[in-house]
Amino acid sequence: MDKNAIKKYAVWARNELIERVSQKADQYEISADADPNADYAHGVLLTADEKKQRAALIGQVKEKGQDQVMEEVAYTWFNRFSALRFMEVNNYLPSRVRVFTDADGSFKPEILAEAIHLELDGLDMEKVYALKDANDDDALFKYLIITQCSALSGVLPGMFQKIADYTELLFPDNLLRKGSVIERMISDIPESDWNISEGGQVEIIGWLYQYYISEKMKK
Repeated sequence: MDKNAIKKYAVWARNELIERVSQKADQYEISADADPNADYAHGVLLTADEKKQRAALIGQVKEKGQDQVMEEVAYTWFNRFSALRFMEVNNYLPSRVRVFTDADGSFKPEILAEAIHLELDGLDMEKVYALKDANDDDALFKYLIITQCSALSGVLPGMFQKIADYTELLFPDNLLRKGSVIERMISDIPESDWNISEGGQVEIIGWLYQYYISEKMKK
């Protein structure tokens, strides 16, 4: 196991995710003094779900502070992405469909290619078809990941505790691009480090967590 690669990635990923979720918070005008009942954010009309999630986030920011909430949301997604990567490599996903890579281990999410054939609890196929027709892979990828995490919370509650709805509002953008948190997880950490049959260990999740929080603990 290449712990140096794991550490380098985890420390970088923490800062990257905090920046990305903070950008989403700015997009939705999330702050302690924001109006939780607003119908618009930067002139864009909010959907009913977005309005509800935004109000909940503003409440959390008022209670805990902006920095703490961004930290919590960033870690939530880091934890989910790490767990999904471990599960896909070891073929633990109930669907047996990889979330981040294809069968060859390349950063070509199989879940996107197989979206219309997926059997996943809570999956709205009308929404899948609509996003497919619109060629909006980023939105479809986001929807599939969130739905996959929700489905896993029912079978693996210890690893996939049901997340607060507002966390979805701050889902990072552009995860399919080169250099994203997910692309670098694939490219920076050898798949063998995740694969139990090739000497990988469950402990990789623990190391990722330890290194992820190491920078925060220095402050």
